[in-house]
Amino acid sequence: MQHTAPAPRPWYREPWPWILFGLPLVSVIVGVMFLATAIRTDDGLVTDDYYKKGKAINMELRRDKQAFNMGLSAQLMVGTDQRTLRLITTSKVPLPAVITMRMVHPAQDDFDQQVEMRQAGPNLYQAVLPAVPVKANHWYILLEDQAKQWRLQGEWKPAEGQTVSLGHQNLEPAD
Repeated sequence: MQHTAPAPRPWYREPWPWILFGLPLVSVIVGVMFLATAIRTDDGLVTDDYYKKGKAINMELRRDKQAFNMGLSAQLMVGTDQRTLRLITTSKVPLPAVITMRMVHPAQDDFDQQVEMRQAGPNLYQAVLPAVPVKANHWYILLEDQAKQWRLQGEWKPAEGQTVSLGHQNLEPAD
């Protein structure tokens, strides 16, 4: 009795060629998706001119010390609508009628906002943000005069309340 071998199936009906072709194909598709995401988004965290940025950081520290020497501190209150801002200041010297406030997102500079706060009374400034800030765990708040002679910084964590203290705890007076 003679046994006949079954007729071989065509290659495309076998699972192994599809597995062998499929794995590299999936890798290429995922790679193209990652490349498209990398091209479309910009994290904005890397700078080309490190030396220039380092010099700018030193200038910023001088502005912080200047605010310290002025005895400047402030408390920013964010309204429940997340747009209305009130600022109460203390200072040894008179402050200008307009102060610039920047709300800086920790990772995406596209979400940053800037507003001019106008004096509404002694030591009181008010403003309304152009838009409701996107949800974030925290925001960096920078307060400065328009001549950029001094600067106050703070961090607002919306989950912890609507008030931000702006000032400098670890600075020594400038010589």
